[in-house]
Amino acid sequence: MAYNVKISPEAKTDVRKAVASYKKEASLKVVRNFVDDYELNLKKIVQNPFFQIYYKDFRGLTFSKYPYIIFYQTDETNKLILVKAVFNASQDIGKRPK
Repeated sequence: MAYNVKISPEAKTDVRKAVASYKKEASLKVVRNFVDDYELNLKKIVQNPFFQIYYKDFRGLTFSKYPYIIFYQTDETNKLILVKAVFNASQDIGKRPK
């Protein structure tokens, strides 16, 4: 049985902030590539939700082209992936979600 994905409001805000930043500082092509990378990583997580554990029960998957990490939790009983944050890895690691 496949996992379902639920994206938290905080994670949605993180993605919107990243898109706005790239739109302001770079180009629409960079924005599209960022969104494509984000969507690709979500697909990877659905295919294999057991990536590296970063903290307690938080797992993470780094983007391939951008300095971001998707932090998520898995609920194996309900086959649910809860995306908690999309963290800019170039920030202070003390700001990582806990």
